[in-house]
This record gives sequence, structure tokens and C-alpha cells, in this order.
Amino acid sequence: MPITLTIEYGVAQVEFNRPEALNAINVPLAQRLLEICQQLQARADVRVIVLAGAGRAFMAGGDLVAFRDSAQPAALAAAIIEPLHQALTLLAQMPQIVLGSVHGAVSGAGMSMALGCDLTLAADDTRFCLAYSAIAASLDGGGSWYLARQVGLQRAMRLALLNEPLSAAQALELGLVAEVAPAAQLAERTEQLARQLASGPAGANAAIKRLLRQAGDRSLTEQLDDEQRAFVTCAASEDFREGITAFFARRKPQFS
Repeated sequence: MPITLTIEYGVAQVEFNRPEALNAINVPLAQRLLEICQQLQARADVRVIVLAGAGRAFMAGGDLVAFRDSAQPAALAAAIIEPLHQALTLLAQMPQIVLGSVHGAVSGAGMSMALGCDLTLAADDTRFCLAYSAIAASLDGGGSWYLARQVGLQRAMRLALLNEPLSAAQALELGLVAEVAPAAQLAERTEQLARQLASGPAGANAAIKRLLRQAGDRSLTEQLDDEQRAFVTCAASEDFREGITAFFARRKPQFS
């Protein structure tokens, strides 16, 4: 299988599983990712989705061997990008928190995917590079949408046009990742953070994700109205009552 899926303690571990190709995206991988996202969006028992890669890299972009050997590279590109973009749209819209856990090569669509996670943890050996223009391609996977918003237009242009690599430390400084961990501790730190998020208030976390993701495309008035609706909905929940009770009892809340 090009992707493995395991679910435990409210955490779905989605691991790209083409290590011999540095998890480069081909048609089966893109289609399988869409299938998994469609499956997970309906599961109320899944609170967190972790995206990770098997082997030496998170993901080295698209499968260039497949493109080299294809008689119709444009058709192949469409066959990969269509399900990939559907899957990434679902991940952005789903209530679950999407946690990226990246290491090694994070290039092309792999970098776009890392940029699109709600939180991304990077091993200290990670190397980020868009690399699209090096093969005369433009960005996909949401890279053009996320990058400019996260680093500004001029830096985004430089990274995309010049294909300058970034270390994990540089990505952290630019705000492209939330945290950097020693490579040997990445899996442990990812599991720790995933379980912490999974034990949190699912309804409130989903509202926070939605509000922050939509903020850049809404007016202040629209955002304030939505904040009010979201807060009132949270205030009517059992988790909110538990949070308030735990606060005054000076104990850790136990959310449902």
C-alpha cells in the first residue's frame, strides 16, 4: 500500500509508504490519500490526523520517474493533482487537527503539504525546497496559497523562483513550522503532541481551526460574528462546563 493508516487513542497516523522513492507522489498514492481523507472525515472518534513519511524522507514531491516514462505527462499530472487537491481540501476543512511530522527531504508537493498542516513538527535534519521551477513546473498542493500568506510575497517569490533550500531552523524562523525536534525524538514528540491534542476539547479545537483558517479571507465584522456564534456554541457544551469546573477546582479537565 502506498499509504498506511493506523488509528489509536483518537489519533489517525497517515504514513506515506513509498520509501524507495522518497515517498514521491504517484497516482495510486494520491488516490489512496483521498480515500483515507474521505474515510476519516466521517469518524467522530478521530480527533487528530498525523501526516508522516516512511524511510529517509517525508516526501520528495511528485514521482519524476513516472513523468519521465509517461507518453502523456500533462494527463499524468492531472491524474495525480486532482485527487491530491481534493484530499488536501478535505484536510483543511475537516474538524480534526492535522499534524505534520516531517523529516529528511520535504520538496515540491511535500513542502506544499507541510505548509498546509494545522501544525507541523520538523526533525532537525529536515531540508525544505520547493524545487518546482527547476523542472519547469509551477506550484501545486496549495503551496502558492500558503507560502505567500506565511512569509509574504517577496520571500515567497524568492523561495519559489530560486529554489533556495531551507534548513529546519530556517523554516522555524520563517514561521513555516511550529517546532523543531531532534531527528531521533521526532516520532516520540509527534505522538506526545498528537495525544495532547486528541485529549483536548474536540468542538472548541475544531472551531479554533476553522476561525483561524478563514480569518484572512473575511472582513472583521464577518469574523466577529462567527467568533460569537462559535463561542456561544462552545459555551453550551459539556466540555465547556468541565473546563470551567476544572479551572476553579485547580485540576486538569477531562474532556469528553
